[in-house]
Amino acid sequence: MRTEIKINDAIQTVIEKSLILTSRLSPRKSTAQFDIEGENIWAPAALSTTKRTVAFGGFTNPKLWQSVAINRGRTPFVNCATTRKVVALGGNATYIDNYFGGYVMAVEHYTEAVRPFYRIFASDYNARASKILVTKTYAAPQTEQQIIDDIFSTYWTEIDTTTYVDGTNNIASIDFPRVTLDKCLDQIALMFSKEWYIGHDKKLHYFTPNITDAPFGLSDAPYLTTRIPYSNFLYREHINDIINRITVIGRTAAGADIVEVRTDAASYAKYGDYFDSKYVDRNIDTVVWAQAVGDAILAQDADAKVYGQLTCTQDGLVVGQKVLIVNSIRNLNTYYLIQAITLRMLGELTPQVTIIYGDYTPELVELLLAVNELSKKEDV
Repeated sequence: MRTEIKINDAIQTVIEKSLILTSRLSPRKSTAQFDIEGENIWAPAALSTTKRTVAFGGFTNPKLWQSVAINRGRTPFVNCATTRKVVALGGNATYIDNYFGGYVMAVEHYTEAVRPFYRIFASDYNARASKILVTKTYAAPQTEQQIIDDIFSTYWTEIDTTTYVDGTNNIASIDFPRVTLDKCLDQIALMFSKEWYIGHDKKLHYFTPNITDAPFGLSDAPYLTTRIPYSNFLYREHINDIINRITVIGRTAAGADIVEVRTDAASYAKYGDYFDSKYVDRNIDTVVWAQAVGDAILAQDADAKVYGQLTCTQDGLVVGQKVLIVNSIRNLNTYYLIQAITLRMLGELTPQVTIIYGDYTPELVELLLAVNELSKKEDV
């Protein structure tokens, strides 16, 4: 994997092994770190004038908040949807061409011998959303799309809200009294169980989460056509936050208390004890709604949590995908949810991909959608 890095649209030559890209599912956030060679301060022109002579492939004085773009560079694979044959693996893998878009957040200066370098730390465009203050009131019914379009056309016109925004639900009214833009989007998204992020190309993605399959699986005994090998395997279970009996408290429209207790029999049989919790929401006004909320909590928390980490040498995985992980020693053959990915370079062409994975609970998605259908009647 070769990369091309632009700072304010100027292409920089980077030290490939210094590149570290990290993306996280919750909150959706990406960061980048890389080193670039600085100006040649020993050139005669640098000593005689205030303008320093740029070394071959070097760069003069990167500044905070400059734009950063990181793409796949100098390869024939120019389409992010391209699938190519991987001879070493004998199978197919989806490759991503656009890795990152954001801003320079910190610059670290250092030298090796007499050579100056800059270490750049960057955050994606979502960092800007937390620095824009919105003061808006929408009193008349409008769709999610209309409200989002208006906010961005008023406060951040660089962002495209027309391509990847799925916002047809109506909102009766909503008020943002000096609220940061990211919190505005959080508030709207929460009403309809949606998520959002700003992509590398400055396009807003606002959508109902849909978990997709990873383009390949991971295995300690890989099949060359569908799975690739990994190393540094870590697998951990913990029950710190387990809940297998939940009491949900709401209130009817007439003012009577709703108290519903939901239990998970399989969890009780497994651990031999109840782990109790309580959930109070006075907006819950029916027994069916209370039961759905309780069942969703149990689906998420009634069993031990799984956390793991591993590394491989092939890019193409994306946070939010479900990936099959096989470990013959531990008798694992299970789908997990990719929660974070860190990519760093081992050389010019070889990436090292570290994956953090966790529980994938497909039934929880259906339960949350059911809860949303019961609750959003209050919002439209």
